[in-house]
Amino acid sequence: MIFQLGLLTVELEQPAQYPLTPSVSLIQAKDMSASGITHVESFEVQNTTTTYNFSDISDNDYQAIMSWFINTANGMMNEFELTDDLGGTTTVRFTTPTISFPLTNFGLRSGSFTVESIT
Repeated sequence: MIFQLGLLTVELEQPAQYPLTPSVSLIQAKDMSASGITHVESFEVQNTTTTYNFSDISDNDYQAIMSWFINTANGMMNEFELTDDLGGTTTVRFTTPTISFPLTNFGLRSGSFTVESIT
């Protein structure tokens, strides 16, 4: 997996673990009238997110992910290019202001992060 923003690039040593968790949400408003009729308005916008899971990543990958999240992506603030392990590149941003990679084995961490595709 490769993160890129301008000239800044980070490549992770270990690939994401399966299952990858893609999700699509349509942006819609739902309301019910006084007579009980449901009205739905669609804004013709969709939000696509993917969760990437990592198991037993090295300290180098952990430091790279955290540095990118804090210093480059600035949490959810900045969009960046993500090239997945299959070679597909998408413009994304992190979906939460927090990511966590607890120590699970000696010197190894596991965790996940979710990004939303920017269209």
